Amino acid sequence: MELNNIVVGFDGSPHAEAAIDAVARIVPAAATVHVVTAFDPPSAREVATLLASVPDEFKSTIDPVAAPQTALRDAARACERLGLRCETHLVSDDPASAILDVAETTHADLICVGSRGVGATTRFLRGSVSSKVSNHARTNVLIIHGD
Repeated sequence: MELNNIVVGFDGSPHAEAAIDAVARIVPAAATVHVVTAFDPPSAREVATLLASVPDEFKSTIDPVAAPQTALRDAARACERLGLRCETHLVSDDPASAILDVAETTHADLICVGSRGVGATTRFLRGSVSSKVSNHARTNVLIIHGD
């Protein structure tokens, strides 16, 4: 299997960092790693509620995508440290859909995600990103499990 385009889901967790480390061990130098961070933008009501509680002089500093942007920058730095060629993708969607969409548009040869091992209740109510990706991907999926 030739690995030219690899998509890695990244949320800033240790499991996502382990996914980048795993990719670094298996991809050739010429491959491109597409790091995907998804976010759910706040509703207008949530923004209004938040802004109502913030003093006027600080309202311009409120950025609802600051945390996902920081996670993505951290992932890009990790890729750089590991010698990986990296492109970043900040996507407004649920994580599994974001990863699958980027994999499709980049013609990914492999998708790599970390698995948190969520409990039965969380898995039942929300599902897991790694399960959704592995069930719907049109390419190979590598799931990195925690300890």
